[in-house]
Amino acid sequence: MGQGLRATSKSSLKLQCLFCAKGDLKEAKELYDFFAADMPGLPDTDPVPPTWQQNTAQTVNGIMGWLRDNGPAIQQAYQYVQQLIANRGVIPPVETPAEPLPEING
Repeated sequence: MGQGLRATSKSSLKLQCLFCAKGDLKEAKELYDFFAADMPGLPDTDPVPPTWQQNTAQTVNGIMGWLRDNGPAIQQAYQYVQQLIANRGVIPPVETPAEPLPEING
């Protein structure tokens, strides 16, 4: 039964222990004391999830950092693609053999 417990805070652990004990406060307290004894650093309440703005700022900062770190490689790839596009219409000359080729079905 204890395998399903996911303690993220003391308050969530208390609620989960109460649920596992089916409302029996004495049994829930014993379960809580048993599990909480090994987790002295457990916070009192669950951490507040970041807001949309914080998530967006973190994502944008991560992308900007990646671009800053990989800027030269990105620029080189961009220039290579530009070269490919610019040379698209140029067909390299094909060397013709000095002697004519024999007929295939002949």
